[in-house]
Amino acid sequence: MKAETAGAVRPTDPFEVVEYDPAWATQFADEQAQLRQALGGLVEDIEHVGSTSIPGLAAKPIIDIQLVVSDFSNLAECVEKMQSLGYVYLGLSGIEGREYFVKHRVHTHMVQRGNDEYMRKRLFLQYLRNNEQARSEYSELKKRLAAEWAGHPDCQNRYNIDKTEFIMGALGNAGWDTSRKPLYLRQLENGTHEPQTSSGISREH
Repeated sequence: MKAETAGAVRPTDPFEVVEYDPAWATQFADEQAQLRQALGGLVEDIEHVGSTSIPGLAAKPIIDIQLVVSDFSNLAECVEKMQSLGYVYLGLSGIEGREYFVKHRVHTHMVQRGNDEYMRKRLFLQYLRNNEQARSEYSELKKRLAAEWAGHPDCQNRYNIDKTEFIMGALGNAGWDTSRKPLYLRQLENGTHEPQTSSGISREH
C-alpha cells in the first residue's frame, strides 16, 4: 500500500479564502453518501470538519471530511475503496495520527476516535461554533493572510504558520494543553516541514 506524495496531486485551483457558501453543506452531504456506501462498516462516522463546516466562517473552498475509526486495522481496505472513488492516498502527509486522501476540492482525513488529532480538531471547531467573536476574528485573519501570501511559492506553509498563534490560543481557551502542539506545527515553525504548493493541500482551512 503505497502513498503518493503531495506533489503528485496537481489541482489548478487558486490559493484563496472566500466568504462562507451554504452550498458547502450540500457538497459534504453528497460526498458523505458516496463514502458511506463505499466504506460501510469500515468507519464509525463520517463528519464535515474544517472551516467549510462552520456557517459564517470564511474558508478555502475545500470540503474537509473526517472518517472516524476505532483503529487503523482496516486501512488497506479503506485505501482501496477510497481510490475507487477517485481519491489519491497521501499517507500521514506530515500529521501524526491521521491518514490523508485528496480528490480535487474534497480532502478526507481518517483519524482514530479519541487520539490527539481527533480531539484537537473537535475542540477547535466547537470553540469557533460557540464563539461569534472568535469566528469573526479567524475569518478576518484568514482573508488577510491569504491576500498577503497569494502568489508566494510557499504560500500554504506561510499561511499555516501565521495561523498557529490563533489556533493554539483558541485551543487553550477551549481547555487543550497547548504544550501538546502537533508535530507539523513544530516543524513549520522550525523550518523542517516539507514545503507545499498553492494547490490547497493543507491542514486546516
